[in-house]
Formats: sequence, C-alpha cells, structure tokens
Amino acid sequence: MAEEQNKFMEIPEDIKALMHQTWLPALVTTLLAEINELPKEHREHLLTKMCITCEDLALAGALGCQPGMSWDDYCTFIKEAAPPIGPWTIKQDGNVYDLYYDCTVGPDGKPRCHCPLVQLAMIAQQNPFCCEGGARIAGRMIASATNKKIDHAETVESAAKTGSMVCHYRVRTR
Repeated sequence: MAEEQNKFMEIPEDIKALMHQTWLPALVTTLLAEINELPKEHREHLLTKMCITCEDLALAGALGCQPGMSWDDYCTFIKEAAPPIGPWTIKQDGNVYDLYYDCTVGPDGKPRCHCPLVQLAMIAQQNPFCCEGGARIAGRMIASATNKKIDHAETVESAAKTGSMVCHYRVRTR
C-alpha cells in the first residue's frame, strides 16, 4: 500500500518544471499583492521575515564568505561574481565600508534591483522596503568577511529608492 502511494505522489519532471516556472511565481505574485493591502505594521512584519529568509539564502551560497577566505579573497570573489549575484565593489575607509552593486537594466532602460522577486518578474514593481534587506545583507557580508560587529548598515541609494543605476550600501563597523 505504501509503495502504491509513493508512486501516486511522484511528479513527472516536466510537471515540476511547469510548477516552478509558472505556478509558484503566480502564487507568490498574488501573495505579495495581498500583503501590500495589509495594515503597515503587519505588511512590514511579513516583508521583513521574507527579506531575512532571502538574506539567509544569499549568504548561504552566492554571497557568503567561505571558511578560511581572507578579506582580499572575499573582495576578489564578490567583485568577480556574475550577474545577478554581482559584481560588487567594496571601498573601505577605516570602519566604514561602501558596497556598490550595478543594477541590471530592464527592457524600459530603467535600473532594476537585484531582488530575486524582481529578477524573476514575480513582482512588477520594485519595493523600496526591500532595500533595507539589501543594507542588512551588506552588513552581514562585511561582518562575515571581517569578523567585526556591525554598528549600522544603510541604503545610500538604490534603483527602488532613488532611481539610481547602482545600489549603494554603507556599513559601519565597531
């Protein structure tokens, strides 16, 4: 009986691909549209949780400082990362780190942020709220690569907040 149930639950690869390519984006798009209709405190709570999950995923793989990686190795790694993960430019002045990410350009010629939801066209409009997640991830990148505590991380400019062609985050360490 259990073997029959397992066969019933097997999903062909082409159907799985269809689910990933169309169903999940449509579900996420609908969910985000409804989240935007919530009162501010509830909306921000849910978006913050979502952004933190995104940050965790990015640091776990694409942007993370790997064990044993030196600061110079990390700067090279992040500078050579392929779009939409990178490249990043990091400038340091004492305990202040400025991180720059060149935005991709949309079909309309306007800058697009590196938010996976924007890149995968799950949301049509960039959400400036998510830029704070970008600042947090910049802070987490610097903390991981330098073993320093973060005093403050902020978004200086971004596609969603200021219409800039770069996302610029400033991170201050202790």
